[in-house]
Amino acid sequence: MIDRVITDRISSRLFKGKAIIVFGARPTGKSTMVKTFFTDKDHLYLNGDDADVREMRTNTTAARLKVIMGNKIILFLDEAQRIINITSTSKLFTYKLKNIQVIATSSSAFELSNQVNELLTGKKYEYMLYPLSFSEMVEHHGLVKEKRMIEHRLVYGYYTEIVTKPGEEGEILKLLANSYLYKDLLMLEQLKKPMLL
Repeated sequence: MIDRVITDRISSRLFKGKAIIVFGARPTGKSTMVKTFFTDKDHLYLNGDDADVREMRTNTTAARLKVIMGNKIILFLDEAQRIINITSTSKLFTYKLKNIQVIATSSSAFELSNQVNELLTGKKYEYMLYPLSFSEMVEHHGLVKEKRMIEHRLVYGYYTEIVTKPGEEGEILKLLANSYLYKDLLMLEQLKKPMLL
C-alpha cells in the first residue's frame, strides 16, 4: 500500500471528541486509507451506497445508535453524503455518544460539506484527500524511478488505480471520467444532459 501524507495528521485527531470528515474525488483511496485506522480496533462499517444503510439512519435516536454500535468504538460512514439525515446522525454521536469516533468519507464535497457545516460547527475536523502526489510516489518508488515516470504521470495523472495498474491507464482514465467525474458534476446542478456540460 502507498502511504499517504495525510494519514498521520488524521490519526493524531482520533478520539478528540470531534467527527472526522474526509472529502476526495472517487477513487483517491479514502476508504483504503481510513481502514488503516482501525485494523486492530472494534468498528462498524456502513456504506452509503447500500440502500438498506441509507434508510437505516433515517429518524434515529441516540439510544438506538448505542444499541447498533454495541462495544464498537469507531463508526466508519463511507460515501456518507448518500445517507439520509447523515448530519443529524453524526451530531448524535458527536454530542451524545462521545466515546465513539465517527469517521465519514464523501466523494461529493458539494453535498456533504453544506450539511455538516450547519450542524457540526466546531465539532469536526475536515480533510481533503487528493490523488497521489509526487512526494508520496517518491517515498514509495524512490526518486530516480519517479523522475523517469514524470512524462507518463503528466499524461495519465496520479489516481491510485492508474498508478497501481500499469498498462491499463487509458481505459481507467476514461472509466473515471465517465463513471465518476461526470456523475458528481451532473449531480451538482441536476444536469440531465451531459452533452450540454
